[in-house]
Amino acid sequence: MKSSNTHQVSFANTDLSINIDCGDTLLGGILRAGIGVPYECNAGGCGSCKYKLVQGIVADDLEDTAGLRASDKRKNKHLACISRPQSDCIVDLKLDPQYTPQNIPAKSPATLHSVEKLTHDLWEFRFDSVGPARFLPGQYAKISLPDVHGPRSYSMSNVANEEGKWLFQIKKVVGGAASEVLFKESLKNLNVTIDAPYSIAHLKSDSQRQAICIAGGSGLAPMVSILHGITQLEHVKPDPVLYYGARSCRDVVDKSYFNTISGFRPEDQYIPVVSEPAQNDSWAGATGMVHDFLKTHLEDAASDYEYYLAGPPPMVDAVRRHLVLDRGVPVEQLHYDRFF
Repeated sequence: MKSSNTHQVSFANTDLSINIDCGDTLLGGILRAGIGVPYECNAGGCGSCKYKLVQGIVADDLEDTAGLRASDKRKNKHLACISRPQSDCIVDLKLDPQYTPQNIPAKSPATLHSVEKLTHDLWEFRFDSVGPARFLPGQYAKISLPDVHGPRSYSMSNVANEEGKWLFQIKKVVGGAASEVLFKESLKNLNVTIDAPYSIAHLKSDSQRQAICIAGGSGLAPMVSILHGITQLEHVKPDPVLYYGARSCRDVVDKSYFNTISGFRPEDQYIPVVSEPAQNDSWAGATGMVHDFLKTHLEDAASDYEYYLAGPPPMVDAVRRHLVLDRGVPVEQLHYDRFF
């Protein structure tokens, strides 16, 4: 039954209709109803959740976004991740069962517990919620911060737990509204709302293949979560490998950080690749772009592995092209999130 605090959303050419809470995004409401529709970034950047508004009124969080062209707007198309129904609506939106959430996204209040500095501009934040932290390794959350317009998407770097512990690796953005709140030396009594989980680029617990994780920047967080998750699965081949692309030496997370991952040997399984080492650096590790490094260092039998990717879109797209087009890896063995 529809209440005064909801809007009814019907799907064109189907008998399906759902009620979405006033103020929720179309994508959030659909996933909370347990229905799968294509999406990726949840921030208006990728365009995966594009739909046509057949009838009704929606408000878009962003007027200009990379995921929507001017020609799309003329056709009354919108992005479900940044659209908020203002009335009952009819939408023409593709349904896809592979996106059906295993854990229904839910909002939880949480309080900052502690902060660990991993590099000069990549910090790991721990938030504690009253209820359990339920998500799959590799997924992300949308965090609403005080005095910041709109939520920010950050990946968890731990695994699900009953204690309500959430770990996020967040990279400082100069001039960013969220960074102005988070990156303070004396950060106390910070209360946020965590809306999670999202993403289908999570650890595939039914795969027995050895995992190769490839990350850039703050894309390290979901890879750490996946590495922790692998240790909980007995049937997955051991010895996953993590390739991490960093711009400079000071952007590289120290190997000691990975000692908390059971059975993971960072001296053998963690391979940082620095793209712009300074002349006065003492860096003796791999150099170049991480996707170029992979071309000469991946095993010949590339299709024997399960791949997890996260980071800037150019890096993720370059790795995908190489694996699929040059190495013949089936697309079903690639799982990725691009950070727009």
